[in-house]
Amino acid sequence: MFINFIFIVFIIFSIFLFIFLKKYNEIIQNFFSDSILIFIVVFLVVGIIAFPNESIQSAKNGLDMWFTIVIPALLPFFIGSELLMRLGVVSFVGTLLEPVMRYVFNVPGEGAFVFTMSTTSGYPVGVKIVAKLRKNKQISQIEAQRIISFCSTSGPLFLIGVVSIGLYNSSEVGLLIIISHYLAALLVGLLFRFYKASAVDNSFTCNIPIKKENVFKKAFKQLKNKNKKNPPFAILFSNAVEDSVYSILMVGGFIIVFSVIINILHITYFIEILSKILIFLLKPLNINIEIIKAIISASLEITIGSKLIADLPNVDFINRIALTSFIIAWSGFSIHAQSISILSATDINLNLYLLSKLLHGIFSYVLVFIFYPVINIFTDFTLPASIIYEHTSPVMILFNNTIISIEIFIFGLLSLLCIGVLFAFCSLFLPNR
Repeated sequence: MFINFIFIVFIIFSIFLFIFLKKYNEIIQNFFSDSILIFIVVFLVVGIIAFPNESIQSAKNGLDMWFTIVIPALLPFFIGSELLMRLGVVSFVGTLLEPVMRYVFNVPGEGAFVFTMSTTSGYPVGVKIVAKLRKNKQISQIEAQRIISFCSTSGPLFLIGVVSIGLYNSSEVGLLIIISHYLAALLVGLLFRFYKASAVDNSFTCNIPIKKENVFKKAFKQLKNKNKKNPPFAILFSNAVEDSVYSILMVGGFIIVFSVIINILHITYFIEILSKILIFLLKPLNINIEIIKAIISASLEITIGSKLIADLPNVDFINRIALTSFIIAWSGFSIHAQSISILSATDINLNLYLLSKLLHGIFSYVLVFIFYPVINIFTDFTLPASIIYEHTSPVMILFNNTIISIEIFIFGLLSLLCIGVLFAFCSLFLPNR
């Protein structure tokens, strides 16, 4: 208990020290963002030294989640999306879907590919693809901002396997969360279509009007020209795997670090103290402290937070689902850290990105209450679901999740190609832009 007290004093002292230095020291003020990073690192190191056993266990838990869930869920999509971008398939599909995507979301056709990959894989695939497209100057800064507003989503493997089956033991909950999650993302995209709508930069990728009768011809011509400039496929594949493995290792590092940080915050009663402060400030609302603690934890990491919310006592079933839906759409600081590290190499506005995630969370929360009574007419939320991976080894879970992810990837890609061809014909009936 004494070491907990010392550790809390250290945290409070460090916070006041950095506030003082920021205010009175010009050098620190210029590099305040670095100072925050240093504080987090010092906090993490001191916490590991003070609580070695707990830190090791939480790191193991984070590593296990990364190995059995994240790698099979993301790696096939990382490699596949990299290859498709390098082979020109993204530009091909983008050309086919350009008229429709421009008409609905005011973004180029590549936005459809990003949305498909994001909704079939999960965080942070959409962010990674948008950053790559922006670095390659295939989309403008404004278009990237619009696309990323609705193309940073969770994947069905997490929503169904982890949240619906794992936490609520109900496949119907997964259906409700999936509908609210993806529909909310589209609503955010419709809202962001008006972002800098009159800017000149808006026509960056569409300077030359696309003739309706030449959509297919132009798409195949771009695909052919792209492949002419490409190196041999073996080199393309090697580079795609290398970039993807680097990205998946970075994601794993963030998961493990945040797993340790959250555990240390619980051990030191930091979340408990912060919860009591918020309870005092929000006393007129009469909010249960367990709800506050669950939301604080969820704002840091969605898997841990979703479990705490699912286990909340004396909270209505629908309210727990709505809170879970909000947290998943908000995505938590662990995923935000991953996304920011990817986007920091681009000129995409991070504050606007965070605003879009907040709107995604709010819309997703509201949509749960709208669709719950509708879905409840046709199904029973209380019926238990079969636990697919009960008594299954981690290696088999890894294998099964990988197979499912590959199947989802192939299905998503084929669906996108079919929709692209269909929409290319439909574009003949859309007004020119």
